Amino acid sequence: MAEYQFLDEWFVPASPELVYDVIGAQLEYPDWWGDVFLEVEGDDGPPAPGRRARVKARGYLPYRLRFESEIVEAERPHRIRMRLSGDFDGGGEWRFEPVEGGTRATLDWRPVVNKPVVRYLTPILRPLFASNHYWTMRRGQEHILERVRA
Repeated sequence: MAEYQFLDEWFVPASPELVYDVIGAQLEYPDWWGDVFLEVEGDDGPPAPGRRARVKARGYLPYRLRFESEIVEAERPHRIRMRLSGDFDGGGEWRFEPVEGGTRATLDWRPVVNKPVVRYLTPILRPLFASNHYWTMRRGQEHILERVRA
């Protein structure tokens, strides 16, 4: 099976409330994380159970992923938990913790990949697909720093 588990951590020099609000506004991802999130449509407003976003995203590898993210729990400014469907099943959770000088934002991401090319090649190319994920997260880390400084 094409199951993955990633634990990513960002340091953001801003309050947990601001970091929560930026990461929680999925419809705005193309504005600041546009080299990864190509299109996002769905329910506007702050994270709340039942809110959905339909996403078209990419990494550095030459394929696109389409998935839906549904918020299942939201507790401002501490966490956002979501369920995935489409090219991904599974889910993830963002946690926000105040630390000296800002916020530690941690993503526990547990997708099961349904996209056929990735699913079938995972036994052979798992490290390559994982590096694609890490590339997207490095881009997000760089861009959120620009976003909170704006």
